[in-house]
Amino acid sequence: MASENRNTGQNFWQQHLTQWQGSGLSKANYCRQQALPAHQFSYWKCKLLAGATAAPEPGTGFARVQVAMPAATTLVPGLSLCLRDGTRVTGIGQDNLGLLKQLLEVLR
Repeated sequence: MASENRNTGQNFWQQHLTQWQGSGLSKANYCRQQALPAHQFSYWKCKLLAGATAAPEPGTGFARVQVAMPAATTLVPGLSLCLRDGTRVTGIGQDNLGLLKQLLEVLR
């Protein structure tokens, strides 16, 4: 009965966690070597390491973010071309007529 109480205390598991971390063994191998129930080891590992993590500093959390909208641009939809096979070319403008001509030559 005394060994059961000894195996359930926080100090017992903290000591084993410290030894395990320095051992270089996997959790499963350490538990086998020490004859510890792996599920209890995992429970205490989560419980004790969660308590050891630093509390967030005050003021951390959400931050106000303002998204800058892009400068308004004049959108000219341009021309669209629909070919007999259903292919549609959109956004045709003066600046890409040369590209359109090359594309049409390839498609013919």
